[in-house]
Amino acid sequence: MEVYYATDKELEQIVPLFTDYLKFYGRTPEYEDIVKFLGKRLRNEESIFLYVRYKENVIGFIQLYPSFSSLSLKRSYILNDLYVAPEYRKLGAAQALMEEAFAFCQQAGAVYVSLETHPDNISAQKLYEKIGMSRDDEFWHYTKSFL
Repeated sequence: MEVYYATDKELEQIVPLFTDYLKFYGRTPEYEDIVKFLGKRLRNEESIFLYVRYKENVIGFIQLYPSFSSLSLKRSYILNDLYVAPEYRKLGAAQALMEEAFAFCQQAGAVYVSLETHPDNISAQKLYEKIGMSRDDEFWHYTKSFL
């Protein structure tokens, strides 16, 4: 199992799994819209997209978005997307992706990487805690949706 950094040249390989991810969350955008969205992120270097292969199959990915921490005057990253195809879970792909994402963030001089997850996603929470993440009880997270 190996982790790779995607460019827009790998769109054909990563779009099907990204489509499955969106379906998992009840979204059904058109294929062309997904290609356009991911392609733009990658071409404009607006995200870091890591994917993992297992036996020639793309089985999982992480997408990081750059941000900043005003309090520390440094770069930070938001781990926005993490997905492993159901039939490949329990092989360590999510952990491998996260460890590579952490290494990237540290090398980029980031002060932290953050993510959010649903309270019911117990298996993901166990992984996050296993690899050294901690739940932030100091700050509350608010969202205003425009969908």
